[in-house]
Amino acid sequence: MGKYSLESFEKYKVLRMRPQENEEAVHTPDSRRFQTVRLTLFHDVPALTEPSLLAVSVPDACGERMAETESGLCALAAKLYRDPHVLGVTLECGLDEMKKRRLWEIAAEAFAPKRYYVPVADGAQLDYMLKRGMARGLYVSGGVYDACEAFAQNNAQQLYKQMPVLVSLPKDGAEYARFAEGWHAQAVENAEANAGWNIALRRLMAPKAITAGGFAPLRFWWTNRGPAYCHEATQVKLRLVGGGTAAEMELSDRPAFIHLADRVHNEIVRVPQISPGVYRLEFGVFTLEGESLHLAHDGRTEDGTYCAGEITVDDVPRPEFEHIWDDYFPDGYYPLEDPKVPG
Repeated sequence: MGKYSLESFEKYKVLRMRPQENEEAVHTPDSRRFQTVRLTLFHDVPALTEPSLLAVSVPDACGERMAETESGLCALAAKLYRDPHVLGVTLECGLDEMKKRRLWEIAAEAFAPKRYYVPVADGAQLDYMLKRGMARGLYVSGGVYDACEAFAQNNAQQLYKQMPVLVSLPKDGAEYARFAEGWHAQAVENAEANAGWNIALRRLMAPKAITAGGFAPLRFWWTNRGPAYCHEATQVKLRLVGGGTAAEMELSDRPAFIHLADRVHNEIVRVPQISPGVYRLEFGVFTLEGESLHLAHDGRTEDGTYCAGEITVDDVPRPEFEHIWDDYFPDGYYPLEDPKVPG
């Protein structure tokens, strides 16, 4: 070991863990695909079997009985907003501007927490819903080049940073899939395209040994290789598993994976009071409601976690770990680099 090696700068022995990435493991099979389900208000709703955007058509006659129309829209939302196959809703109606605005608002509120998707081609609706903070998704459909023009005319090119984008390409539109990627599509209809987010734990640094009941300085390097942001509010969870024990380590980190590159996070966590031994260090990313995200790794457990590697827990006191970074910044001495891929 030379005097300029990484190890010579370390104040404690470090594990650099890099879980094996696997793009095929990222999502459930249909999560990058969706279907547009068109239905008419006050008519029967078809059974949904795959991720769907509800395009609700409001007949012109409904404008003559707005109270009944509003009640019908709320009743439809009450019936469908819990359906796991519903990604969100958009309205198709030709009423006068004041009535349309009223129905847009009702739909956005009634279907929450499902998203209200605004057609990118509808500049008036997009402007109105954005100003009120009620647009939570963008819907792209119709001709590809018309959509390109709509993005430009409505200054919508950067909206993917604020909300997911659903893209309905022409039938058998494989040749247009590159447009969906350029629009940072969360999901695509009618074509196989690179869509959605692709989050992986690129590196996790931890001490080789930690103290039961003590502290553990951890350094996470996350990456998102997909074309879309993840707009879910999330939190990272860690746990130590071994010898019949599964103990969680609480993190304050609630990362927003709305990046398209890398994110580094450092945290000193409290180690649970567990028996000495070698433990499997597992990690997972969860929504604030407790639903686990599918990450770009193999070995997903039933609880939605993944194995990062093994770590030793013992009874050796290490009080310095609680403040180890006050005067020591390990990544300041060498470039941020990937550990070797497992195997």
